[in-house]
Amino acid sequence: MKFFIKYFLLLMFINTYAIAIDIYKPDSGDKELDKSLQLIHKNINRKNKLKLTSFVDKVAEEFQVPVGKVEELFNHYKFKAPDTLMSVSIADVSGEPLQNIVGLYFKNQDKGWKYTLKQLNIRKESKIYNQIKKDVKNFLL
Repeated sequence: MKFFIKYFLLLMFINTYAIAIDIYKPDSGDKELDKSLQLIHKNINRKNKLKLTSFVDKVAEEFQVPVGKVEELFNHYKFKAPDTLMSVSIADVSGEPLQNIVGLYFKNQDKGWKYTLKQLNIRKESKIYNQIKKDVKNFLL
């Protein structure tokens, strides 16, 4: 019986730890945008290679970015799907080079997208901001 209880507690600990690791907090400063990004994170992950490949292809096609560049965000920077989408969308809409956005967010991930957007002078309700939100919503469909 002791073995069963220890085994059960160990399994609960492992499952709780695995769930805790997968929490995604975009912290964009916009509840609606955060919710959309969290849904993308929930639907697209590294475990489902088919969905991930389809997502990479869609991002590359939609924003006219080489597939290799999109894959680099996942492989080199270890970005999650919503971070990849945000980076590419911001670059597309703002005209800022993708590498600048990626570098800024990569160094400040703990501060969330709100900080990155602020550093890029992208304000809520601006045309650029609204287009980024629209881009993110288009990937929910």
